[in-house]
Order: sequence, then structure tokens, then C-alpha cells
Amino acid sequence: MDPVTRPLLALGATLAVQMLGSMVLTMPSVIAPAVAPSLGLGAERVGLFVGLAYLAAMLSGLVSGGWVARLGAVAVSQMSMAASALGAFAAIAGHPLALTLAALLIGTGYGMINPASTSLLGHHAPLSNRGLFFSIKQTGVPLGVALAGVAMPWGLHVAGWQPSVACAGAACALLALLLWPSIARLEPQVAARPDARRDPAATGRGPGLRAVWRNRPVLRLSLMSFAFAFTQLCFVTFLVSYLNLALGRSLALAAGILAGAQVISTAARIGWGYVADRWVAPSRLLGGLGLAMGASCVGLAALPASAADALILLAATVCAATAMGWNGVYFAELARHAEPREVAALAGASQFFTFCGGMVGPVLFAEVVRRGGTYAGAYLTLAALPTAAGVMMLRQARRQRA
Repeated sequence: MDPVTRPLLALGATLAVQMLGSMVLTMPSVIAPAVAPSLGLGAERVGLFVGLAYLAAMLSGLVSGGWVARLGAVAVSQMSMAASALGAFAAIAGHPLALTLAALLIGTGYGMINPASTSLLGHHAPLSNRGLFFSIKQTGVPLGVALAGVAMPWGLHVAGWQPSVACAGAACALLALLLWPSIARLEPQVAARPDARRDPAATGRGPGLRAVWRNRPVLRLSLMSFAFAFTQLCFVTFLVSYLNLALGRSLALAAGILAGAQVISTAARIGWGYVADRWVAPSRLLGGLGLAMGASCVGLAALPASAADALILLAATVCAATAMGWNGVYFAELARHAEPREVAALAGASQFFTFCGGMVGPVLFAEVVRRGGTYAGAYLTLAALPTAAGVMMLRQARRQRA
């Protein structure tokens, strides 16, 4: 490995990739209400688009570790942006088959991001600030969501949906090109390796799901990420509907509270990363966050329709700070438990569980409501999952301390 580290360059590159990847993935959800009817589709069909994208992300993440070993993490990041750009360009056609292809391409690109960025930050981030660096990189998710929420409606008003989507694809393609000079500075060892094809990871036969099952700390982290992502996506997906339909708040107020939650989650991700580096062991912090997630879901479910707006905002803020703030600490802890040459492959395999939770959670939550349950009852039931994961992580923290 190259003894020279460039933490700020690695952080800037991974943050930019995460932000644009999240923006393109969120873009269909933002424009669906305005665009879907003109294509002869229902706005709810965006759920199928997102589901296909997450399925593709789960699969591409599994093989990205081998690609990182063979080509390097920066090159895989470039591939991620290229796939996102091609997906955006394919969506411009507006045909259902083109939209299906777009979902698969965007999801494939999104699944490459974390294995590549985990490899880069695992090497370049200072050990004393690893949690903070990973957490700052993960702020690219809410920043990308916010960018899509601001830029796409403005683009729809000014130029129409097709030029707006084309601009998003062009931004991804431009970033892929801009990353090219950083290969020599961030990964000089890739070119110096005599024969990457002799490396088992480079042929795609490196560690994957089986390695996750063999590594007990990583397995617990992966199961925890399933539970936390399940909770996070349910909170984000149904908060506006809960506040509007069950608590009688206006759509504008409910959407404003969700937007505020994105801001809170951005600050929380950085804050929890700093806490994990300075004061609380990461596994213990993740366990505490799981318990706090469960408590916040209970608090959200217990809100009466007569609750003051300030109390509703407080409950949503606590949910956002816990259910949306854990990701950076998780990836930093994952990198700590993996061998350097296996970190990308283990990150891809572990995020298979993460994306699975994100894909399954909203479906099951919606099914509970569809079968006659209330939003409050669904949130109350949901609280058990992160609570159990939190207890599991606290037990792991005790084992590590012993």
C-alpha cells in the first residue's frame, strides 16, 4: 500500500460521488407526480422504479469488491457515475422499457458507491478521525436528496423534465471525467501491482456473503444495518402521509418537516461520527442509537392529533437524528473489522443486507396499513426492530470490551 495518504482528496471525491448518485436515485420520486401522468403512468409506479433500482444496487454491490481489486476504487467510482449518467439519459425516452433500463442502470451505479468509497477512505482517512470522515461522506445522501428536491422542480418549471434529467446525467458524466487525474494520487499501487489477475478478489472470487457469515462482528453489523435501513426508509417514506392523513397537518407543513429532517440528519451524521472517534466506542454508540430509534418510533406513534406542531417537529427531529444518522459510524466500524484487501468486498456484501432492509421495509409497512392498521400502529410495531438490533450491538460491545 502507498504510505502517503491524501484524506481531503479522498473525502472530496467520495462525497461528490455519493451526492450525485443519491441525487439521480431520488430524482424520479421528485418528478413523478408531475411527469408520470404525461407518460400514461400512475405516480405510484415510482415505487416500482425505486424497487428495481435497489435490487440492482444489491447485486452490483456484491461484485464491486472484485472490480475494486482489479481496477481500483477510483475507477469503480467512475463506473458508478457513468452508469448513473446512462440511466438518466435512458429515462429521457419516457417509454416503460426505457424507464426499466434506467432503474437498473441507476441502481447498478448506486450499488458500486459504498464498496469503492469504503476502500478509499479505509486507506486515506486518519485512524483518529475515521468515524468523522465516513460520516461526512455519508452526508452526501441527504445532500443529494436535497439537491434533487431543489433542482428538479426548478428545472421542470424552467426547461421541462427531459432537459432537467439530461443535466443530471451530464453532471454525473462530468464527475466521472474529473475523477480521472485523482487515480495517480489516490491509488498509485493499482498501477504498480504486477498481476492483479492472480488476486482472488480481482477475479470476482474474493470475499462476499460467505465471508460476512464467517466474520461474526461483520455479520452483526450487517444484520444491524438491515434493521436500521428498514427503520430509516419507513420513517422517510411515510412521515408525510402520517402527518397529513393521520394527524391532520397540511401537506406543506408535513413536507416542510420532512425537509427539516434531512437537515437534521446531515448534522447528526457528522456529530455521531465525531462522538464515535472521541468519546463512545462505535459498537456501543450504534447500540445506543438502536435503542433511541425504537424510543423515537414509539414517541412518533404516540402523538395525538391535538399535539402541538412544535411537539411533532421535536418527535420527527429525534427520529431523523437517530434513524438517519447511523450510516457513517456503521461504515467506519465495518472498515475496522475488515482486512485492507477485503474491505471493498465486505462493504459490498454487507450493504446487500442494508439495501435489502431499505427495499423490504416500506413494502411491509405499507402492507400493515393496507390491511387495516394505522400509521401509528405501524410505527409502534416498527420500534421493536431497531431496539432488538441495538441490544445485539450492545452485547457485541461488551464482548469487545471483555
